[in-house]
Amino acid sequence: MASFLADVLTLPLLLIELAMAAIGFSTGAFLRVASSAEAQTAAFVIAFLAGVSEMLGQSVILVINRVALYRFLASLAFTGVSYAITALIWGLSVFAVAPLTRVGMLGPGDIAGVTGIIALAFAPRLFGLLSVAPYFGAALGNLFEVWAMALAIFGLRVGLDMPLGAAVFCGGAGWLVSYGLRSFLGHALAVPLGRLRVLVSGSALDRTPQQIIDDLVHALRDEKKS
Repeated sequence: MASFLADVLTLPLLLIELAMAAIGFSTGAFLRVASSAEAQTAAFVIAFLAGVSEMLGQSVILVINRVALYRFLASLAFTGVSYAITALIWGLSVFAVAPLTRVGMLGPGDIAGVTGIIALAFAPRLFGLLSVAPYFGAALGNLFEVWAMALAIFGLRVGLDMPLGAAVFCGGAGWLVSYGLRSFLGHALAVPLGRLRVLVSGSALDRTPQQIIDDLVHALRDEKKS
């Protein structure tokens, strides 16, 4: 029984350990992800949970729209998967631009390490729930984005022993490539993706919590005037 409980707790404990270490710019965490398949899997789970955290912040929209529980859970999973895919695209983009640096072309065996490092860099976005807070949420969201970028560069530097300049270039250029690709696909597939989002969540999710609060404030003001 004790052995079973230990096995059950292994992944959650690994997630907590890796996430906390990554947030603190731990060299050991990124070295581990660069070489361990188990840690790489955990890193993508962290990226998935980062998406779930941000979607939890949007839950007020789902609640107001009286979305069913199964749709709510599906929305969490949908956003989590999109974050994991974003981490994968960013990691593959880093791999693609590496030949433009002194590092040269990374080998096929480095793909898992690179994508795992990028996924682990999403650790600060586990606090994404806070980024949808009214008034200061946008600033927090930007902070988490910069934090993730800094961790990606740090991870590439220490995890793959890249020169600092190469790590900065690969991390930044990789992000730009992935952002451009996601923007292009998002524009090209806007209609079907929008329909898929509504199908999953039952809501277009086109109003932010800030907008909802502003609408409530305006409604209260109008009520007082009348």
